Amino acid sequence: VPSELAKLISERLTIPTIGIGAGPYCDGQVQVFHDVLGLIEDFVPKHAKQYSQISMTMREALTRYAAEVEAHEFPTEQNAPGIDEDVLQELYSHIDKNND
Repeated sequence: VPSELAKLISERLTIPTIGIGAGPYCDGQVQVFHDVLGLIEDFVPKHAKQYSQISMTMREALTRYAAEVEAHEFPTEQNAPGIDEDVLQELYSHIDKNND
């Protein structure tokens, strides 16, 4: 919606108007978080403004994560919950009984 039309509509309605790419005259704005955070490097829509460019940071983090998983460096015992040894032994005893 052209901003002039959004202004005309907003001035005449008694309910709030919400715009996405309709200029500054609406009562509220919607932005796609991909645009606001700069998740797409090659394209910024005319109606959007990037407040950050985190795509490279995200790519680097996900690449490191994948490499650690493939190398069996993550997760470690520190990243997993433990279980009480008595509970574990009881579970094993039930398994052993069912296998007999």
